[in-house]
Amino acid sequence: MTPRPDVERMPNDLDRFLGDFFRRGWRSELEFDPAEDRLYLVVHVVDARLSSDDRFLTLVDYFIRARADALRQSRGPRLLCRLVGTDGRDLTARLGERGARLLADTGHDSEMHQRLTLLGVRRRLLRRLMPDALLWAAAFVFVVVVVGLPLDMAVGLGVAAVLTQVLVVTLVARRGP
Repeated sequence: MTPRPDVERMPNDLDRFLGDFFRRGWRSELEFDPAEDRLYLVVHVVDARLSSDDRFLTLVDYFIRARADALRQSRGPRLLCRLVGTDGRDLTARLGERGARLLADTGHDSEMHQRLTLLGVRRRLLRRLMPDALLWAAAFVFVVVVVGLPLDMAVGLGVAAVLTQVLVVTLVARRGP
């Protein structure tokens, strides 16, 4: 028996997972049916475009399948998903119709996982790494061109700044809140 996943954080995990690919347009919550020992992750679609977006449906279905497998292995409650449209209609059948076609075959599972990883890395690269790199480049241009420091001294100052930042972050993290 494997350790049971933290089911209370599942809506937050879904929001974070989908947030890597989409802007807001959904709201998720957990419901538990004690009579049938079932856990429902209810996804309320706020943006009507998402209810017919195959990518969104595939990602929701992928997340649910992965979490349901983890719960099944830890002998936890059975996890199901309910997809609710903007007008309150039950859209759960769309997960099986559209979203699951890429996930139905076990051979596609690793391919889908690779695609999601590549999309997530690309998105993080554009959101986090590129702005930081541009900021550092602008700082070096300013220090070398405007201030007039030699390039090797500017690089040395940059390395010293990064090391100082790592030291401060490490000390703050050790102290705790």
